[in-house]
Amino acid sequence: MYSADNVMNMQIPPRPITVGGTSIHRLLPFAKKRMVGPFIFFDHCPATEFEPGRGMNVPPHPHIGLSTLSYLMEGQVFHHDSLDCRQTLKPGEVNWMTAGKGIAHSERVPPEVLAHKYRMHLLQFWVALPLEQEDCEPHFQNHREESIPRTNMNGVDVKVVAGEAFGLKSPVEVFSPLFFVDVKALAKSALQFQPQEDHETAFYILEGALTLGEKTFKQGDFIVLNPGAELQVSFLETSRIVLLGGQPLPEPRHIYWNFVSSSKDKIEAAKKLWRSGDFPQVPGETDNILLPAD
Repeated sequence: MYSADNVMNMQIPPRPITVGGTSIHRLLPFAKKRMVGPFIFFDHCPATEFEPGRGMNVPPHPHIGLSTLSYLMEGQVFHHDSLDCRQTLKPGEVNWMTAGKGIAHSERVPPEVLAHKYRMHLLQFWVALPLEQEDCEPHFQNHREESIPRTNMNGVDVKVVAGEAFGLKSPVEVFSPLFFVDVKALAKSALQFQPQEDHETAFYILEGALTLGEKTFKQGDFIVLNPGAELQVSFLETSRIVLLGGQPLPEPRHIYWNFVSSSKDKIEAAKKLWRSGDFPQVPGETDNILLPAD
């Protein structure tokens, strides 16, 4: 018999914080679970209506040792980085920025959107890079919604945003085995997913409710399964969830502010460069976020 107690590792409560003037829910890192596969950071900006002039305004800040994945469901976000890549992220699209040895970027609501009342709904992740990619040259990609593969399985719409799952492969350039999947399901439908034996899987409920074995979970619940455990859920109502996970990296990762690395020395070096102004800068932007006090 399939049982939640046999497949669940833990449930992680969302922590409310404010970033760039926007209230969000932070899921990772968590004190008892720092990563799920290579995913080391997960923020959810819930669907929120903003008055004109208010909303996301994140000035330039630095990253090393990771790729950022921004997945937008409502609104618009303007990305500008130290490579001078400028991209307006629109609903259904993916921004994938690989920091490698160092990149800085800002994230803001475009002025033409900010001038009016608007809604924003955004998921953001950091994916730790494997050792051989930690010091790679930084680069940036945008993927339009129509390029993201999807399928429908008996009332369950599956969109493989990054990595590989359900026999589909995303065009997003990832550096280790992983998956990030957007799932929309009708009431009374069901979903099964069998990861590889050494892969971790978690799901987060954006809306609706479902059962995992004998237990019921609802909007805002974030559940991590045991490595290799099969996911079997039944949807009690029209729902939307995301699946994420993959193969854990063999070495531990350190995280300080916006820096991720296998090496504490590399983090210290990045801190010094940002503090001194010698870290790569976003062209034309000077309102950098200051390094936090140790």
